[in-house]
Amino acid sequence: MICGPIVNVDLRVVLDASALLRLYLSDGVLPEGLEEVLEGACRGEVLIFVPDLLYLEAASVLCKQVRLQLISADQARGLLQEIGRLPLRSVPASELKMDALTIALADGLTVYDAAYLALARLERARLLTVDSKLQKAAQANM
Repeated sequence: MICGPIVNVDLRVVLDASALLRLYLSDGVLPEGLEEVLEGACRGEVLIFVPDLLYLEAASVLCKQVRLQLISADQARGLLQEIGRLPLRSVPASELKMDALTIALADGLTVYDAAYLALARLERARLLTVDSKLQKAAQANM
């Protein structure tokens, strides 16, 4: 995916690993609007934010896919490289840690999931996820 510079941002989105990986792994239905969000990011109309931990979460899921012999190690490496080329704005987890902990404690989420919600709050962005518990927490807290 080749993208141009951001010129006119109309939408801000936080994308979680569960939603992103649906593009690459056939483990469920694509979240509504995911492809349009990515296309919009390439046109400079959408900013997509992710906590930097997304890349490790994606690597972990891909590793599990290899161990289950659903994909090869080379395929996992290629997919991870492709994810790295997407127009995502990575935010250091260190900037989200306190809010993520607070949200996790309040909403019964993992700190990892709460980091996505913390980032959505920080950036005043819509959260795109297929995780029902995280989606419910986002609807209650945004």
